[in-house]
Amino acid sequence: MIKIRRRLNNSPGQALVEFALIISVLLAMIFLIIESARILWAWNTVQNAAREGARYAITGQSEAPDCAVDFGLPKFVDGGRDVCNDLRLASVIDRAHTHLSGLPLNEESVFFEDDQYYNIEVWGVNQQGQLQYDFAGVPSNPVVVRVTYRVPIITPVFSAILPSIPVFGQETLNNETFGQLGGSGNEGAALPPNLPPLPTPGVTPSPTPSPTPSNTPTPGPTSTPTQTPTFTPTPRCDIEFEGGAIAGTNFVLVTGDVGISVTIINLSTGATLGSGVLGGPFNGHACPGFGTIILNPALVTANIGHVLLAQQTNDATNNDTTIVVGAPPTATPSPTFTPVPTNTPTNTPLPTSSPTPGSPYIVIFPDCGPGPNIQFNLQGYNWPTNQSVTLSWQGVPQIVLQANTHPGSFTYTWTFNGLGIGTYTVSALSGTAGATASDTFTIPCAGQPTPTSPAQTVTPIPADLLAFGPPKLVSTPPIVAYRPVQFTVNITNTGEVAVENQFFVDIYLDPTTIMTDRIPLTDSDGYAAVSGLPGGASRVITVTSPLGFTNSPTTHQVYGMVDSVLQIAEVSEINNVTNPLTVLNVTPAATPTPTPSLTGDDQISGVVRALIGSWLLQFRAQVFLINESNSTIVAAAQTDQNGYYIFDNVPAGTYTVQSCINIDGSTYFGLRTSRTPPDPYADIWAQAGGCP
Repeated sequence: MIKIRRRLNNSPGQALVEFALIISVLLAMIFLIIESARILWAWNTVQNAAREGARYAITGQSEAPDCAVDFGLPKFVDGGRDVCNDLRLASVIDRAHTHLSGLPLNEESVFFEDDQYYNIEVWGVNQQGQLQYDFAGVPSNPVVVRVTYRVPIITPVFSAILPSIPVFGQETLNNETFGQLGGSGNEGAALPPNLPPLPTPGVTPSPTPSPTPSNTPTPGPTSTPTQTPTFTPTPRCDIEFEGGAIAGTNFVLVTGDVGISVTIINLSTGATLGSGVLGGPFNGHACPGFGTIILNPALVTANIGHVLLAQQTNDATNNDTTIVVGAPPTATPSPTFTPVPTNTPTNTPLPTSSPTPGSPYIVIFPDCGPGPNIQFNLQGYNWPTNQSVTLSWQGVPQIVLQANTHPGSFTYTWTFNGLGIGTYTVSALSGTAGATASDTFTIPCAGQPTPTSPAQTVTPIPADLLAFGPPKLVSTPPIVAYRPVQFTVNITNTGEVAVENQFFVDIYLDPTTIMTDRIPLTDSDGYAAVSGLPGGASRVITVTSPLGFTNSPTTHQVYGMVDSVLQIAEVSEINNVTNPLTVLNVTPAATPTPTPSLTGDDQISGVVRALIGSWLLQFRAQVFLINESNSTIVAAAQTDQNGYYIFDNVPAGTYTVQSCINIDGSTYFGLRTSRTPPDPYADIWAQAGGCP
């Protein structure tokens, strides 16, 4: 018998290789756990620091009398951001900084990409209802403390891929109703309502009935409106978010009083995301009013952790906040207008993953509701990317997708209010005379029961302001940089209901951001006010840009926008921006010298009224501060929605304040002379007349 003996492989080299492979994976897992624990520890620390800073901020207190000595905050004291100008702000930052003591901090870094970089931000709502940076807020209004930190990765293998990871902590709380608030001036004081005194002879002169401004006006008219607060026996139902804010959605649900206008603001970025009016009354909510506020842009993953503020448009004290969260791992219920219902009517085409038509086409997916408020998704396919696409509602252009800005397909969510039973058409046009396509939907959808009770009445088409065609340059060439230039903008009200409130038409020269429904007001280069517009009426509005074009770029793009401040409730908000006008051959000029900043310690402020039937407070009136010793303009300001303006840091001296605003093509001018700071009652009464 032959015995076969198998030789075992006892090679030490193979065992060493196997051990090396196993230990490498094991060490990678161990260091991954360590790095994850460090990141979690840093995240928990910045969250706690933000929470402690916010809790201290709402008390309205401040601590050290000598900020630079008592607070170890060189990062926030040296350089351009000196928080020691506001002891309350410095105290809040110091409290948050103290609770970061467990982390290794880079006190000298100013670049976000650096390892161990950190920053502490404080945002608060001021007396004018505006979100302000490096300010801890006024009583009974929100304050946000945000802490940022970059966690360095210490494992060489991982740090080569990702040197550091940022973590964020953020807390939003409402300030208590404390009596005094630190900060510069009286910005944070718990003041009574702003009740400017009526003008008295010899002290606060007001203009004469003559349209010519006078330096010695007679006492103001008895019809001057006061700002005496009125109280109603009906208690207010405060605004509340319902259902929170979820990344991946383009809406939030808000409840409050019926009929109030609500604005949604991202407190983490300062951007206004949308606004709407609450309908009702409805049952099943915390308040009788309820509404779906459409957000533009929609919430995305990068917004997770951001704070959203829902605020009544004309009352900053009525507000609520919520945090944007990620979608849960299970399917999140969507609003009724997003999915296609299982009983989709046969006259509505279903999208396919590979559309069979080779030519351009559009598809409508309505919510199939009974009206009058309808929301639907519009999808387009196969459109040429080298041509613009004009989308129209009932034959009226609403939005233009510029050439080379769309990939040939697109999706839009549109909302229309006040629609009756009937059939409606959406159409699309490629270029100026290219391919066309259209689709229709009915209210209610086919197969849905038609309301029979109560009997339908004819409802006028709601107001809808539209700016059409590019702006027209009316200034005579040559066009020189940094000099005033004039344009006209064509606007119309496509609805049957008149717009009876004042709104604005703006001109934008080379704006940096262009959205489907608006261009940010910060990019505006000139505007004119319009007191109203009847249903079906059109007007040509002349707008002057006082500063004109810059030397670059050489090719300029000019846009116009109607209702630029979003004051008017419209059927559609995505047809307010015009197509661009291209302007060439702008003659270069020397860059003007900027006006030096004021270096004093006092203020001059007041309100601006214009005589339009009666004395009305004016929004966006231009106000200039003129030094009477040399007749030079030393500062300029703009009134807020309450007609209020303010000049800070005014040195001692004697000044004239003058105001100018264009309303319905007419200018209104007024001035006050011999004003010496501090002067909180430098009110201006403007009358029809040319501005200097």
